[in-house]
Amino acid sequence: MKKLFFYIVFFSSITLFAQEKPTLFLIGDSTMSDKKDPEKNPEHGWGQMLPELMSSEIKIDNHAVNGRSTRSFISEGRWEKVKEKLKSGDFVFIQFGHNDQKVNDPARYTNPFTQYRSNLEKFVRETREKGATPILFSSIVRRNFNENGVLVDTHGQYPLVVRMVSKDLDVPFIDMQLLTEQLEMSYGPQDSKQLHLHLEPGEDPYEPRGVTDDTHLSKMGADLVARLALQEVARQDLDLKKYIKKAVLFQKILKEVSVGSVEYSENVPWRKALQQDENWYGSKEAKRIADNVLLYQHDNGGWYKNIDMSNELSEKEKDSLRALQVKEMGTTIDNGATHTQLRYLAKVYKATKKEEYKRAFLKGIDFLLEAQYSNGGWPQFYPIKKGYYEHITYNDGAMIGVMRLLRNIAINDESYSFVDSTRKEKAAKAVDKGLEIILATQVEVDGKLTAWGAQHDRKTLKPAKARSYELASLSGKESAEIVRFLMDIEDPSEGIKGAIQSAMQWFDDAKVMGKRVEWIKGEHLPEGRDRIVVEDPEGGPLWGRFTEIGTNKIMFIGRDGVIKYNIDEIEHERRTNYNYIDNYAEDLLKEEYPKWEAKYISQK
Repeated sequence: MKKLFFYIVFFSSITLFAQEKPTLFLIGDSTMSDKKDPEKNPEHGWGQMLPELMSSEIKIDNHAVNGRSTRSFISEGRWEKVKEKLKSGDFVFIQFGHNDQKVNDPARYTNPFTQYRSNLEKFVRETREKGATPILFSSIVRRNFNENGVLVDTHGQYPLVVRMVSKDLDVPFIDMQLLTEQLEMSYGPQDSKQLHLHLEPGEDPYEPRGVTDDTHLSKMGADLVARLALQEVARQDLDLKKYIKKAVLFQKILKEVSVGSVEYSENVPWRKALQQDENWYGSKEAKRIADNVLLYQHDNGGWYKNIDMSNELSEKEKDSLRALQVKEMGTTIDNGATHTQLRYLAKVYKATKKEEYKRAFLKGIDFLLEAQYSNGGWPQFYPIKKGYYEHITYNDGAMIGVMRLLRNIAINDESYSFVDSTRKEKAAKAVDKGLEIILATQVEVDGKLTAWGAQHDRKTLKPAKARSYELASLSGKESAEIVRFLMDIEDPSEGIKGAIQSAMQWFDDAKVMGKRVEWIKGEHLPEGRDRIVVEDPEGGPLWGRFTEIGTNKIMFIGRDGVIKYNIDEIEHERRTNYNYIDNYAEDLLKEEYPKWEAKYISQK
């Protein structure tokens, strides 16, 4: 009898030990999906925040994909892949709607009361057939405040249909439309920008042109939305509740709404300093940060890079910074340095009229004008720092960020109306010289103009090497930003038109189709993750950050400086920390260039 009891306990233990963890599958669109380069990319989907908010006793498998509707998610075979993995005890979060509305896109549009409803019912039915639990979500709201501060709905009947399916099929329902509406309203018309993507040109190296996007989420917004979703799961006492970390359940998400007064945050991070309500720039906090900006400015007018200007500084730290101002230590335009500080000072000066901010701004403009080479290019560092730093630098939007600022000054942008006419004239000439070098550095291959390198030798004007893994090449990333800058020019010259057309032809020739970049996760991987390139008939277009001149092959280069043509051949540290391949010019090719072409080329 004792032996029998022992075997029962023993085999029961083995069964429990071998039992696989449940998996939470996510299917949906870009508001939920994982984003590439999560450490650098300002955009996040709320689904990618879940692993940090849930216990290790459940796996998270996020299949949500940008731009998908219920129709395209099914037609592309994505739902079949999820079904193949589903097992008893799993969960499926289902959230669609944003792209089912695309009435002009037959590949995605669904009528809310017919096909959309049918597709939701299919997801629910087939999930249950696998012994898993479906949970329906309505779409998150867009930040769409009208002039009276009222948040206006943009989703029409789709959220209603989700509710109907939930009720008719007895499916748990998380009303993200309501929850995110409350979130947006608690932050208000201005502060709610923090939940989304509001970046000034040059503010973030990942989005050097700047971005205004009230649909997709910032990291902060994604985190708050994910927490709201999990708190509602817990409130409804769903089985999934036991996998949510306890700290998440008790966090207060919505802000207190102050009626009859305007309150500004006392801790605005530097990365958000250009995204505030115009009235904020006259606030105590804005002036505190501006005073820091003055302390970090060197006597030559420039700034060093990668410094959080919003940090609280002790008196001792302030004294140290004053002592360093006389030293020309690495003043630069790299990673948004100098031109970002100048944009900020202009905003605070406009709000406060404090002369010290104006003086610092003008000193910074003089620095940028002085730093320009006689041929029109800008080095990465000024005064000149020997090495690759003296190359004409397009990398990470350095030169284009400077030229955008100077062009705004030259065209009498209202934000810079205080700049004197002499400097405006100098800014205009600097932009003209910059355009000359942009045209002169466009690389010619076999008699055809193509694209640009990340940096060019200031004398030969040819693409040049920087760090060991940044070899002379054509850069899809930097070329896309150069083309966008050129396309913003009103009444472009024939030379500029030709440069744009040639570059767009190169983008078309060099694009890679049938592949996609994917982040994979696993405990066996270094740091728990890796970036791979996989075959996908629907994948692309993709371009290389470093593209071999003449062959258009994408180059993957590790710290050893050896060219490889497959990402898995370079070290893990480079694969996961440097963006070698991406859809840099997809929007250019599909949307931006056709509009420009219709305006400036096709009309002739």
